[in-house]
Amino acid sequence: MLSSMSQLSPMLAGSTETEAELQILRSRMVLSKVVDNLNLELVVEPKYFPLVGSFVARRGMLGNGLVPPFLGATSYAWGGEVLEVARFEVPSEWLGEPFTLTADGAGGFLVSDADGLERLRGKAGEQAEAPTAEGKGRLQIFVRDLKARAGTQFVITRISFSDALNGLAQNLAITEQGKKSGILNITAKNTNKKLAADVVRQVQDAYLRQNVERRSEEAEKSLEFLRQQLPAIKAETDAAQAKLNAYQLKQGSVNVTKETELVLQEAVSADTERMRLIGQRQEALQRYTPQHPVIVALDAQIQLLQGQRDSIKKRSETLPETQQEILSLMRDLEVSTQIYTTLLNSAQELQVSKAGTIGNVRIIDYPLVPEKKIKPKGSLVLALSVFAGLFLGISYALVRNLLNRGVSRPDELERATGIPTYAAIPFVQEQRKLSQLIGRGHVGDHILASVDQNSVAVEAIRSLRASLQFALLESPNNVIMFTGPTPGLGKSFLSINLSAVLAASGKRVVLLDCDMRRGHLKKYIAVGANIGLSNYISGTATLDQVLNQTPVPGLTLITNGVVPPNPAELLAHERFIELLNKLSASYDYVILDTPPVLPVADAMIIGRLAGCVLLVLKEAAHPMRIIEETVRRLRQSGVQIRGAVFNQVGLYGGGYGYYSSYGYSYTEKYASDSR
Repeated sequence: MLSSMSQLSPMLAGSTETEAELQILRSRMVLSKVVDNLNLELVVEPKYFPLVGSFVARRGMLGNGLVPPFLGATSYAWGGEVLEVARFEVPSEWLGEPFTLTADGAGGFLVSDADGLERLRGKAGEQAEAPTAEGKGRLQIFVRDLKARAGTQFVITRISFSDALNGLAQNLAITEQGKKSGILNITAKNTNKKLAADVVRQVQDAYLRQNVERRSEEAEKSLEFLRQQLPAIKAETDAAQAKLNAYQLKQGSVNVTKETELVLQEAVSADTERMRLIGQRQEALQRYTPQHPVIVALDAQIQLLQGQRDSIKKRSETLPETQQEILSLMRDLEVSTQIYTTLLNSAQELQVSKAGTIGNVRIIDYPLVPEKKIKPKGSLVLALSVFAGLFLGISYALVRNLLNRGVSRPDELERATGIPTYAAIPFVQEQRKLSQLIGRGHVGDHILASVDQNSVAVEAIRSLRASLQFALLESPNNVIMFTGPTPGLGKSFLSINLSAVLAASGKRVVLLDCDMRRGHLKKYIAVGANIGLSNYISGTATLDQVLNQTPVPGLTLITNGVVPPNPAELLAHERFIELLNKLSASYDYVILDTPPVLPVADAMIIGRLAGCVLLVLKEAAHPMRIIEETVRRLRQSGVQIRGAVFNQVGLYGGGYGYYSSYGYSYTEKYASDSR
């Protein structure tokens, strides 16, 4: 077992030694020198245009000179800019706060804080400083070089030493090259490829320097100890020599017997070895505690030699008195001489070793500036982006379909309520644009049937016109009413565009905005809104005063008028019934845009007077229970629903695409035939 352990010990020792060197490389002793030498407490970055600025700047750095700004954005760096800041000192409270340096194009610059407040001005190559307005200290900056067009901005941040140290450690990887090779590999990551190479080089140099300094320091400590011991040992040697000479002068010539010489040799050898071990122990005590195994082993050896010394002393006591005295004097001289000679040789060796200390590590390869980036990898990012886009898109569609319980198919509506679907109006982008113009208060003609007659939505409304012509054959009058369960279904859009389509076919059409609470048909055309339906019913306006001509020939509009305190009571008034009868006799079609059914009762009051009531539904916007409740309320009020119209089909990417496809094909064919 002991033999096996002895074979394993070199491997274990090597692993421990390598791990120790890894920890030294990661220590603050090494990394702090890198931070100081490279000034990593100072972060300087050009201000790039969002998203694409850094990409353009990297491509621009391949050429010479400054890259012209894109679209006149001179405050951004586009490539070729140079800013070298040798020093930037801020009060401790502002560590980590970004400052903006703006170049003036002539080597000068302006430094402002995050709030845009000017802090100091300076010029490249000159020290600039200014006190803070808050009285926290002074700002100091020294710009070694600045090349940038006027207005180009850079972001400068002074971070704390600990943050710089942590940032360096996080971007530094130190591993053993191979298994138990003892060769260490250092890798640094940085957005600046030159700085990445400089970091590795500085780490190598700092590690090598500390290794040399450590070995030199050990030699210096040993040499200092010897320098302290040499004078005392030399004094002892001189004293021993003097005592021997004095004794010989006193006693005359004394012959040393063979037995005395033998005892002398043994005594000198034991005392010399003992004194050497005592010196080693004193030197070791400068690095270890008395309980350390090294000190304990030296104490054991010294104790053993002390026993030999006592044995030699007993043997010397059997010699004659003259021989004992000469033996003692000669032993002291020999021991002192040998110890002094040994220490003197050791001191000279340490001086040579200290002068030529090279350390026990060596740098195999210095870093090269990388030519290619390691991340992000364009092909991998593209592949992951495509996969993530497909995955998220499909997941969104599936989740929305699972969560969406709104009715989107006409057959579902017909099975549940028995109401047929007259038309499905697809959503088009022109409709969104017109709605945005209305929302911004833009004055003009915002009727889709008038602005874009070839739109697929207008084609679908023409299909609705054809269906209504047959439905009105069985109706008691020519009054058509649009309503729905809730607001935001596009009833006003359908009402005014259907009116425009009917008027375009040569019919005389009048459109009434019966939503006296939130009616906004007046926003589709530029007409006055002060006089309308509410004014006529209340008796404050005549019929001629409320009739408004529109940009569409044959289409007349009656707006909602002033918002009354009792809209439902006004709609139930006899004057409203008389108005509908007059309009029905004077116009080919009377179209009513009414409020939603569920919030208010207006639609149920008006519906009894209309010959054709159409229920407007937004695709996938309402669960079946909402639609059934709407139908139930209308029917309980005596309103007969002729059919339903699905509006904004395809707004959420689903629905009946064949309506849009058919309308587009028909429009294109019609245009070809016309040509």
